[in-house]
Amino acid sequence: MDFTSYVRALGAAVILCALLDLLAPEGSFKKYCRLAGGFVVIAAMLAPLTTGFSLEGWDAASADEAMAQARARVLAEHRRNLEAITEARFPGCKAFVEVDGEGNVTSLTIEGPADREAAEEYAKELNLDGDRVKINGTESDP
Repeated sequence: MDFTSYVRALGAAVILCALLDLLAPEGSFKKYCRLAGGFVVIAAMLAPLTTGFSLEGWDAASADEAMAQARARVLAEHRRNLEAITEARFPGCKAFVEVDGEGNVTSLTIEGPADREAAEEYAKELNLDGDRVKINGTESDP
């Protein structure tokens, strides 16, 4: 049962129960009609739990594309966060970080006055070798 037919069935059950309530004679019989109508509406509401929803019209390719877009947004945000952390650690510098598809840092470029030893220590924290770290601008020597 897809969503559209579920809504149609639920609407039909409600309309049927309303008509049954209008046509039932007054008295104790009307109470039983309302009770039966309530059971019909509840059964219609619970139908997806017993039959399950069909995924007709669901496109796996568009779902994969949405996942890829979400992953790209998360990786871009991760890269921006790492750049902000690096810039906070080295005041007056601009940081450029490259990450791979898993979010691992592949290269780090720091532009501005940064202490080389501090930058190399920071690179170790990011699991980078020295050749993937570039410091441009003024460097202070130990």
